[in-house]
Amino acid sequence: MGFFDFFRKKPGTDNPEELITKRWVPNSDGTYSDIVRNYDPHELAARFGVRTFETWFHRLEQRLGQSLGRRLAHAALEHEEYMIGLGGFPSPSGRDISRWSGAELDWQSRGMGHYSMLEDGGEARILIENPASASICSGFITGAWENATGKRHRFLWSQNTEDGLIVTLSLDEKSIPSPTRSTVSWPESASVIPMPENIEESWEDLRIDSSGVWSIMGERRMMVHRDLILRFEEFCLPYLQSIEEGRQDMQWPLEDEQQSIWWTAAADSMRETFFESGRHILVSKPEDWIGIARRHLSIEGLGSVKSAKSIDAHGGVELQFSGCFHPALAGGVLLACWERAHGRRGSLKCTFNSGAVSLSLSPSVAIAE
Repeated sequence: MGFFDFFRKKPGTDNPEELITKRWVPNSDGTYSDIVRNYDPHELAARFGVRTFETWFHRLEQRLGQSLGRRLAHAALEHEEYMIGLGGFPSPSGRDISRWSGAELDWQSRGMGHYSMLEDGGEARILIENPASASICSGFITGAWENATGKRHRFLWSQNTEDGLIVTLSLDEKSIPSPTRSTVSWPESASVIPMPENIEESWEDLRIDSSGVWSIMGERRMMVHRDLILRFEEFCLPYLQSIEEGRQDMQWPLEDEQQSIWWTAAADSMRETFFESGRHILVSKPEDWIGIARRHLSIEGLGSVKSAKSIDAHGGVELQFSGCFHPALAGGVLLACWERAHGRRGSLKCTFNSGAVSLSLSPSVAIAE
């Protein structure tokens, strides 16, 4: 049976772990391919701890001094509409959501939780149990509902219990054009090579906890496409003016000042989140960073480092990527690794050289020779 034949079968007839491991295939550049989307190199994905993502998101809100939940939800709605248009799974059709077999498979394999209908009258009310993210799941279910009904809807969500989220949808006569492909603003690998032989290592200790809920090493995870992160970033940019708290000294090769603000806030939020995880990082030579990136970036789909060289006598290093999910997220993780390894505050400078992303990590203040 081929990969696509597997996903066309009726849900519930196979090992649920295979729904995940057969869909998300590790790539040579440290990202994941979504094979349902026919290995489209633009539709890369990464794996996030649910709590890690929520912590990163709330810290991003703090640094930008703004509430971003609604923007993430609208980015998720637009993303879902775009992904449904790519095909792969049967599209949602009709108002009976229990018959959305393709959406059910999609939610299970992304780790988003489980949905069911509460009420379908003047307004539709849908219950999402164990949502991975209230904003993301609200946007996803709205996108699916709009596709199934062929009409736009306004949506609100409320989460009055730890395990339940209620999304209320009402008809909206507004006309909104269909989304187009999101734009990547950094150099990408010329070829992304899927590596199915690495599936077993990438998905070691995978456990299914319930419908749409799975974990690795006891931590609940979810899969997030890069397209969603890019759309979220785009929804945020028009409203950004400054960073309200946190670091502001990261350097990016970007012409758009608002984009630089978002990247700095996103990287610093990820740096703090990863730093507090308490990982032990040991570095004895620059080449050790290739293995560090493999353990803390590639296994989660955030990218891969292909070369490392020393740039000073105090642990400073320049890392060149072979592939990168998003420079701000990968940069935040690696800066946290550098600070844990050297026990002092570091600085980050990103450049785009020779068609690749490079990061320079070094002490934030000059150290006497």
